[in-house]
Amino acid sequence: MKPPIQLQQERDFGQKINVTFEFMIQNFKPLMLSLLYIAGPPALIGGFFMGAYQSRMITFQRDILNSDGVDSTFSSFYAMGSSILMLVIFLGAASLAATLVVNAYLIEYEKGNRAITPEAIWNRMKDYIGASIGYSIVMFVFVMIATLFFVIPGIYVGVTLSLMYMVMMREGLGLEATFRRCFYLINDKWWSTFGLVFIMGIIASILGYVFQIPTMIITFSSILQIGDGVNDFWTTVSGIIGTVGSILVRSLVLVALGFQYYNLVERRDGSGILGAIDNIGKNDAPRTDRKEEEF
Repeated sequence: MKPPIQLQQERDFGQKINVTFEFMIQNFKPLMLSLLYIAGPPALIGGFFMGAYQSRMITFQRDILNSDGVDSTFSSFYAMGSSILMLVIFLGAASLAATLVVNAYLIEYEKGNRAITPEAIWNRMKDYIGASIGYSIVMFVFVMIATLFFVIPGIYVGVTLSLMYMVMMREGLGLEATFRRCFYLINDKWWSTFGLVFIMGIIASILGYVFQIPTMIITFSSILQIGDGVNDFWTTVSGIIGTVGSILVRSLVLVALGFQYYNLVERRDGSGILGAIDNIGKNDAPRTDRKEEEF
């Protein structure tokens, strides 16, 4: 049996990538089960609407090419728009659920739990669902405002706040303190965080293409009118496979972000972070050792 992986440890760029894959291999089954049980349902519903969107997109294109009339084209466009709206809602829910699951898993693992179950993950994350939704809305608005200033500030803020959920769940901080903590941790380490997310995102995208193969096959067969009688059914099935698969593969990026968080905490706070976490909620004295006032 392999020894447990030390989470809170300084690592260079290559080590963070290597330990991400090592962690995924060692914890593949319990982590994937937790993702399927908790993030799977919204991803499944999102996949249904993805399939509906793809089917209506094909119908919309056919209506235009065949000139079936304005009413028919407008009807297809309206149906496609409603599918997009529901798709965004449920994919957003699935993505948020996956983030909370991975973070909860890392926290359970850090506490020495080596028999992590979906129930343990749910008990760890359920109290943060409401706060996560609120934080996500604030983060979205914050990033959008920053993006208006020539895009680059939006990218900077988005990468910085990618640590937000882990900070919230592990350190138990409020919204303002969480934002300050993210800027404090990532100071001078923004580029390494961006590079890690970028590289792991590319790897996850490549792996995710496996789940997109059914969608590509169905799309081509629909365009070529092969098996026309079952296109809607198989388009929905392919959408579900692609959506659920993308959520599972995204866990690679989330685990890598988790290791980056622990790396930054160790660099900034060292072993003293454990004592600081134990004191959260016991007194109202400001934690000057963290220098949270600095951005």
